[in-house]
Amino acid sequence: MIDKTFHKIFIILGVFLTVFLVIACLFSLSRAYLDINISSHGLFALFLGCFFSFALIGFLTVLLFLSHQKGFDDQVINSPKETKKK
Repeated sequence: MIDKTFHKIFIILGVFLTVFLVIACLFSLSRAYLDINISSHGLFALFLGCFFSFALIGFLTVLLFLSHQKGFDDQVINSPKETKKK
């Protein structure tokens, strides 16, 4: 029970941190690019690139944790072929 509660709290904190970082980045970018002539399409493309980069990093991190939790890493490290050879 405590383990699932911890995971839910961890996910909620991660979502809030992500939203905060996105808002901070957008604010920082808006202040930095006020002096530079960049179109709204350029800013949108910059935002999409950052968003999908972070989404990919988050997805790969989740896969890493799930793989470790389910024991798939142990199957690769201790493969049945190696145990038969010994």
